Amino acid sequence: MGFAVCVGNASLVSMELRWVRRSKCDDDAPRSIPIFISTLKKDINLEELRHLYSRCDHSCNRFSKNGGIVNMKKLRTAISRSDVVVSVFCKPHHALLVEDSASENDDDDGAVLCSEEESLSSSSDLRRQNKDEGSLGVMFQDVLPLTPSNGELVGFGRAYSDYGLTASIHDLMVLPSLQRMGIGKLIVNRITRLLTSRDIYDIAALCLEHERPFFKACGFADDRMGSTTMMFTKSLEA
Repeated sequence: MGFAVCVGNASLVSMELRWVRRSKCDDDAPRSIPIFISTLKKDINLEELRHLYSRCDHSCNRFSKNGGIVNMKKLRTAISRSDVVVSVFCKPHHALLVEDSASENDDDDGAVLCSEEESLSSSSDLRRQNKDEGSLGVMFQDVLPLTPSNGELVGFGRAYSDYGLTASIHDLMVLPSLQRMGIGKLIVNRITRLLTSRDIYDIAALCLEHERPFFKACGFADDRMGSTTMMFTKSLEA
């Protein structure tokens, strides 16, 4: 099932509705959820994007001492100058259900501070209360079609290019609770498809060491020329 709006090249789309599936799920979390993929800059809310950076513990400023975003002005400039942007949205209650499920699984591994009977009773009461309070809101959200305006930003990636020879991928992020659902691969595939449609095939991915297996699974490999990324770190003298 999918919804796509074609812009320009008929083989490429700027908006698309897809379904992603979890490998494991609890009773309260859905097995499959719809996501909305957009390559339009107008769909990016900078405040939501900055919040996603924080939730993913990702920084686009490698020289910041606290690892945070420099400021909204620079972030706005970076997005406006990016040649390709891909944003992924899902319904807020889906992101919350999956996040709560992951949090509960983490709590199960922690120390027990109360009796098992008290814990089960408290958890059951709280879950029933939250379910009753949010059931109407969830039903309303399920009826509405998913769009960037009513969805929550849960994934992002962007790329720079010289429009002729080379390009590089930056700031690939997926909400931790929604990782391992194929969202990151969808983002990378969309970026590379847009770049190769412009006849740009020299595409590099700026990533951390533990992210290399993921990019290899997306079709990337070590540079045949043996080059690596080096960062300019020398302070400029006044």
